[in-house]
Amino acid sequence: MASRWVVVVMIALSCAALTINRVAEVDDFGTFLRGATLPLPALLPILAVLATTGDWSQRSAMTTFVLVPRRSLVIGARLVAALLMVLAVTAVISVISLATFLVLFPSHASTVLTARTLLSLLSMTGLSFAALLTGTAAGFLLLNTPLAITTTLLLPFVYDVGMALAFPSVAPWVSVLAFSAWMTQPEWAWTTTEGTEVGIGPALTSLVLFILVPIAIGWWRQVRREVK
Repeated sequence: MASRWVVVVMIALSCAALTINRVAEVDDFGTFLRGATLPLPALLPILAVLATTGDWSQRSAMTTFVLVPRRSLVIGARLVAALLMVLAVTAVISVISLATFLVLFPSHASTVLTARTLLSLLSMTGLSFAALLTGTAAGFLLLNTPLAITTTLLLPFVYDVGMALAFPSVAPWVSVLAFSAWMTQPEWAWTTTEGTEVGIGPALTSLVLFILVPIAIGWWRQVRREVK
């Protein structure tokens, strides 16, 4: 039930963002769409945590894993379902954004089918996937809803700021947010370039350290954990 409310809140906030776009007279659909999908990266990690910790937090794991003894099937199905949900929510918000844009700015319909629009859609979808995987990693690893949500929301900023202050030369390579930043604006150089663009190297490091490794450990924990 909580997961459904998170989805409703995401769509509601996206609609609110459309109103802000109208007030600001954003008449380019690519920018309009980017503004509408802005709430997704903030709320998708919470949704991922709720989806991955629900059984363990609500003590329904016994029912779940008795019905399907092969736990890996359940865990894998949840991960796939979460990724598909990103596409579904993004599609719904995109359709709402398109209809709203055409009503508000009919004279700018020519900006809908452009490379800028495609890049905006790919950028926000990529960032949404990264955000969802970050929440999934925390949920898998911790198996505790409040702790996983707190970690997902606070760790990226507290850790990244601390590393930047203590080890400025190393920080870009071990940043929690590097993979998300790369998904937003892919940079095909290996290292972090001047400015804010993140190279493939730091992005892969972030992906492995803060997404793949926690998911792997969490997967192993769920397969072996005693059901009570």
